[in-house]
Amino acid sequence: MKLCHLERFVAAFTTIAVFTAAPFSAQAAPSKGKSQAKQEQAPEPEPEPEPEPEPEPEPEPELEASAVASSVGGMKGRLGLGGMRSLSGVNAISLRYYVANKLSIGALLGFATFSHRQAGDDGDFSEIKTVGLLGAGAQMFYWPVQGNRDKYISADFGFGARGVVYVGFGADRNNDGTLEGPLEIAVEIPITTSVFIGDSVAITPEFGLVVRIVPGSREPDQQDNNDSNPGTGAGGRLGTTNGPGLGFELGEHGGMFFGLSISYFFGADKNAKKKKKK
Repeated sequence: MKLCHLERFVAAFTTIAVFTAAPFSAQAAPSKGKSQAKQEQAPEPEPEPEPEPEPEPEPEPELEASAVASSVGGMKGRLGLGGMRSLSGVNAISLRYYVANKLSIGALLGFATFSHRQAGDDGDFSEIKTVGLLGAGAQMFYWPVQGNRDKYISADFGFGARGVVYVGFGADRNNDGTLEGPLEIAVEIPITTSVFIGDSVAITPEFGLVVRIVPGSREPDQQDNNDSNPGTGAGGRLGTTNGPGLGFELGEHGGMFFGLSISYFFGADKNAKKKKKK
């Protein structure tokens, strides 16, 4: 073999080897570039946001005195109307108004009449005579303990004072200034509990002291006249004659309680609306 043929063979082999290896190097280079680009283009992970501190709970506002009163009793401005029998014995219509949540004032009015025929100037029973007894008074109560009206049954505890005047009408009057018609002044000091059914109906039993004052004098004057004012008859009931005097008693009725009233109080809807607003 000649030398020129060998050189031609080596040159051809080299050329073929170069062209054969070129595609592999081209494919390897882009893949390396793509991986580097991917690494360069990959976004860095964002830092996690720090948790915000939880807000501290706001302190609950203190309830005002009016709101506390409304949730407990809420009686201010309410008016009660009902019937009662007081410690001294008057059967009356009772009115009670709360000027403050724990303070009530009121009035009562009762009467009794009796009519019969009697002989007139001509001797015939054509005239009708009517006699009666009127009882009227005023009262004031303080309620230091009051129940929650949100409950179906609640109770208040209180004490107070009541003054009642009994005045008779239609009876014969003496012209000499002495008293004959019934007249009595009663001072009552009741201790009571008011039991509420719901927010409007109250049953109020009472127990307490009664002081009875029957005006007049049993001692005859110079004309031998004395006062025959019988009052409400406490003297005869206790074993002596009816007439002027002074009496003390723990009620005049039997049983555990000596006075009782049943009243309906208006204004419950108004108080409920106030509670919702607050």
